[in-house]
Order: sequence, then structure tokens, then C-alpha cells
Amino acid sequence: MKNSGWKYYNHAAIPTTPPHRDPNMKVFEDKSIWSIDGKKPLLARWTTDFDCGYETNWWYVIKDTPFVISELKAKRRYEINKGIKNFEVKEIDPKECAESIYAVAMAAYATYPESYRPNVSHDSFVSDVMRWDFYKVYGAYSTEDASLCGYACLIKEDPQEGYINFAVMKAIPDKERLGLNAAMVNKILADHEAFLNNGGYICDGARSIQHETAFQDYLEKYFGFRKAYCRLHIVYNPKYSFIIRIAYKCRRLLKKFEFVPAIRMANSLLKMEEINRNA
Repeated sequence: MKNSGWKYYNHAAIPTTPPHRDPNMKVFEDKSIWSIDGKKPLLARWTTDFDCGYETNWWYVIKDTPFVISELKAKRRYEINKGIKNFEVKEIDPKECAESIYAVAMAAYATYPESYRPNVSHDSFVSDVMRWDFYKVYGAYSTEDASLCGYACLIKEDPQEGYINFAVMKAIPDKERLGLNAAMVNKILADHEAFLNNGGYICDGARSIQHETAFQDYLEKYFGFRKAYCRLHIVYNPKYSFIIRIAYKCRRLLKKFEFVPAIRMANSLLKMEEINRNA
């Protein structure tokens, strides 16, 4: 199945359309959803009623207004200005600094809990970076020694859609206390001020289930991102639906084995299923 508006990601079929657009549902009628480029999804996941205006148990974290630093409390302004002082953030060509990007990623991954720390091959990572033509990449360079200390990736979208996907941000952990993350987000928002003024929005993704991160909370607190509530939908591949029914009944037991990567991933799926059932 190609050019259907769906892609295979982490054993799931997910829409390639922006969150505010309804996905192509014809793929369920002809069952082509269960074979994407030769891969067999365990489930299909999508959302509806984007930014519905009332609280639900699923959301995207978005920024749809220009960022005004003067409106922040003094402590938060200080953190951002500290980052601006310590780092020069600019758009970069990732092909010219693939090795430095790899070094930053490895430093960031080293702090991840072992249960979801990725096992990354140097050659594969650098090779992927060389194909980052679909990303708009920002780099944060130390004003002290000009070394790359962090990077952020935005997926290039059709400007007519009014949507930009804030896909990746990685930083050397020791540099974060110097305001690195604040400097990067501030630069990204400054560069997209006109886009935000014209009704566009930047999306940091959906509610996080698997990763233990406070980054979305940070974006809300410091930069005025907000939750755009919506409804989550999940449909399982008929070949595996009975396994999900059995596993769901055992979900409390499975939580005791979070240290096993495969079970941790299964628990994330079961958490989404719980959200789906309680929608």
C-alpha cells in the first residue's frame, strides 16, 4: 500500500496526514491497511475531533500563537536569555556535521533508562543523517568553543497545510543546565513567528505513553504550547485481536515485567487500549 495516507511505524499503521485532517478510511474497506510496503501492522491508530475544545484523555501538544518572551515570569525569561547567551542556534545542513550530530545523540541516549535506550549503530545513524532531506535541522553551538551541543529537527511540511511537525530534539545532558533547550526552542519559534501569526501551528506530537519525559510539560510551561484534545481510535489486525484481548486481562501482571523491553512496549500498547476503551 503506497500513497494511501498511512505509514508503518512501531508495528502500527498511523496516518501521514496532519492531526487536524481526517485520515483516509477507505483502506479499512479493502483491508489494505494490514499490509504497508510489505509490512504487517499489529494495529491501526488514528485520532478525530482535533482540538475539540473540551478535555479528553488523548491530545497533541501544539504551539499556535507567537511566542512573546516579555509575557513570561522573570525566572523563565532568565533561563531563556541564559541559553541565548551560551549558545548560537542556527539552521544547519546535517550532511556537513553528521559525526557531530551522532556524538550529541549518543550523549543524550546514554541518559535514557535501559528499558528503552536505543541500540544505535554508528554507520547506520550517520547514513540516515545523510538522507535527512525531509528535515529542517537546527544546531546549537557553544559560544565558548563552537562545538555542537544540541540539534532539533522539524519535518518539512506543505506550507498550505498550516502545520509543522517538531519531530526531534537532542542535547548533550551536561549542557542543558546552561539553557541549551531554551535557546533552541526560542530560535525555532522566532523563525516561525510569521507562520504562527498566519494561523499555522507547530506540533510536538501526541501524548507520550512509552517514554518517560517531561519535555512536553516544559514546552507548555516556558513557551506557551498547549494541549489540543482529541479522540483516540484503535483497530487491531484481525489476526492478532484475540491476543490483545487476552493480554489486556493480564495487564496488571505484565506491569511487573517492565524491565523486559518487549513487555514494556506491549504495556504501552495496552495503556493506549485502556485509553481507547475509556474514551
